[in-house]
Formats: sequence, structure tokens, C-alpha cells
Amino acid sequence: MEDDVAPLCEAAELRKAEQLRDSLKVLMGIRKGEVALIVYDDYAAPVSAVTRRALELEGVAVRLYHLAEKGRPCLAIPSDLGDLIESLRPDLFFNQLKGYAAETPFRIALHCEESKHGARVGHSPDIDPGMIAHAMTADFKAMRQTAARLKKRFRAVRTVRLAAPGGTDVAFSVSGRAFVDDLSIRPGHMGNLPAGEIWCAPVERSMSGTIVCDGSVGDLGLVREPLFLSVEAGRVVRVRSNDDAMVREVETLLAEDADASLAGEFGIGLNPKARVTGLMIEDEKACGTAHIAFGQNTDMPGGCNNSVTHRDFLIRRPSIVDQDTGEYVMRDGKFV
Repeated sequence: MEDDVAPLCEAAELRKAEQLRDSLKVLMGIRKGEVALIVYDDYAAPVSAVTRRALELEGVAVRLYHLAEKGRPCLAIPSDLGDLIESLRPDLFFNQLKGYAAETPFRIALHCEESKHGARVGHSPDIDPGMIAHAMTADFKAMRQTAARLKKRFRAVRTVRLAAPGGTDVAFSVSGRAFVDDLSIRPGHMGNLPAGEIWCAPVERSMSGTIVCDGSVGDLGLVREPLFLSVEAGRVVRVRSNDDAMVREVETLLAEDADASLAGEFGIGLNPKARVTGLMIEDEKACGTAHIAFGQNTDMPGGCNNSVTHRDFLIRRPSIVDQDTGEYVMRDGKFV
């Protein structure tokens, strides 16, 4: 019986790599003869091993860079990694790392450096094997069609009202701010893996109301008690919750610099295979959720928030309304 275990495990691992390869062909257009660099750490080593095999199945040449735990959190791109990026200039990058909150500026700098020469970047802070087994097995071709329909619908929307059973009730302008998605990672661009959302940079100082985060907070995990954010003229002016420790952590993160508390993103999850587990890289893709982020958005169309940080707050069962017409885009977490 024991002799059968190894072949069964090997077959399962091969199927996992083949599924990931097929998803990467849709999302990133990987092809034979390209060169990829995987930047990984100890936390993400199992995911990086599957990614390497998936790429090599397609004939992609793979180089690895191991980010050592010594010296973490990183405040800047290590010089040897910067040199490798500049000398190799691969077609594809995969950043598979533990998502330390203090490393947000480093991660932003890293994917900006990687994409500047035209590479396609799959960016995955906090990715784990469960995401490969679940969120990355979705039908991304069908999801791309859903994203296209939603982006077309939002072209006529000027002001969004976002509400939810948890108490969220916030409005903001999206006039002149195009929605984008992560379902086609093009040359010179970054997209999250796992994929499955559309988002935009709302007009930063137009946002006012109350956001009740009842899902998770980027880099901090699932909320134990609802987190209330009062927003005026685009800025978080008050944070409250029965979880005092979470309040202190969020207040610290929103004070990282002058614009860390300024509106940065409005996103909608599209991925039916994504779960809400406390890891935002997957949580924000889950169907039936929306998220508002504060901080950096200059990589989004029209975005002008140049903060060094970016913090997402997940909202369950949102209703999204075109405030000018009263028409629903989403009601209670389901698309209309």
C-alpha cells in the first residue's frame, strides 16, 4: 500500500501544476521561450515550487531569488535583487512573499521596478497553497467577461453609494476614473495572484460616510469585532471598534504618512472560488465582497495619492448603487 502513496502524491502535484499553468496562460499569457524570475521567501516556498513547475511545463525558463528572513522587514529592494532584475530583465515576475505590514513600501517599490522594462508581474503577498488549490482554479475566461460587462456599466456612473448590512454607508465620485481588472496582466503592468477583481481610484477627496469593515484588514487579518471608519472629504477622521488593539493598529497604519488615511481604491470581488480567510490577497477577490483602501493609488487610472502605504478594508454583502440614477449594480452581495 505504501508503494502506491508516492505515485498518487506525484500525480496530484502534477495536476496542481498543470491547473496553475493553464490559469497563468489565461491571466499572463505565459509561453515557451520566456524567462521568469520568482522572488520568494521561506513562507511561500511551497507555492514557489508549484509555480516553478507550472512555468517549466509550458517551457518557461525560471530563475529564483530567495529573500532571506534576516533583515526583514525589508525597507528597500536589496541591492543584489536590484542588480538581478536589471541584468536579467525577465519577461515575467512572480513575487511570493509573506505580507508583512511594514513591508508595504518595499513591495510597491519592487513591483514598480519589475514592471518598468515591460515585464508582466504576478504580485502575491501572503499567497499560500490553499489559494493555489482554490482561488487559482477558477474559470478566469468567464470572469474576464463578467469584468468587461461591469467596467462597461461603470462608464456611465459618476457617483457611487456603497452600503452593507454591517452598517457601511459611504458615497464617493468615480467620475473620470476608469475601472481596471487583474484578469489580463499586460506587459509593463502588475496584477495580483490569485486574481479576480475590478477596481478604480475614486476621486480621493469626494468620499464621505461610514465604512464598517466586517471582513478583514490588509496585513492585519480577519476582524474580531466590526471596525468603524468615519470618512470626511476622503480622509479617515475616526476609527472605533470594541477591539481596542485593532483600533490602535489601524490608527498606526493610517498615520504612516500624510496621505495614508486618504481614499485610494474601491474594489469589487469577482472570483467564486476565492475564500475570506484573513489574507487580503484572496479575500478581496471573493464574490459577495467589496473593499475600500486608503493610501497609494498612483498606479491606477487618474489616481493621485502618493502615500508609501496602501491598506484595504473588506466589506461583506455590499450593495452598490449609481447614486445619480438609483440603479443597483450589486444588491446584498449579488450582481444585479
